[in-house]
Amino acid sequence: MKEEPRHIGHTIKTLSHLLRRSMTKLLKLDEESSGSVVQSHLLGYFAHHQKTRLLQSELQQHLGIRRSTMTNILKGMERDGLIVREESEEDKRQKWVVLTEPAKQKCAEHFHLVQEFELAMRQGLSEEQLQQFFAIADTIRRNLETICLQNYENKQ
Repeated sequence: MKEEPRHIGHTIKTLSHLLRRSMTKLLKLDEESSGSVVQSHLLGYFAHHQKTRLLQSELQQHLGIRRSTMTNILKGMERDGLIVREESEEDKRQKWVVLTEPAKQKCAEHFHLVQEFELAMRQGLSEEQLQQFFAIADTIRRNLETICLQNYENKQ
């Protein structure tokens, strides 16, 4: 019996679901709310960069999402009392995202747990395997960005 070829997209999607489920349990988030996971991811970005204030555009670029999607995520975080948004003095089109005190506490807790989680995922992988993994992931990301750009241009 011939073995079916493995598919990159299916493998990534499966890993993504497993990663989300694992992080949700680790961080004790609401499993029904994908917003909780994204919010936690953004708080982790603040913690990793040791900042309490970032430009909305930087967060948007980090997640690789549209501006409207970022705005909706941030509205939820504002509603939950995790952030406030302030206009940039230099450029009125830019907004600063500023962490509240409760968010700063969450950042510290989550950052430690996420570091442990990352170490657990790296178990059994050599430095060479990690470099290969990230090189392959970067190539796939660029390929997907090219596909997205081509689809966008075809619609114009």
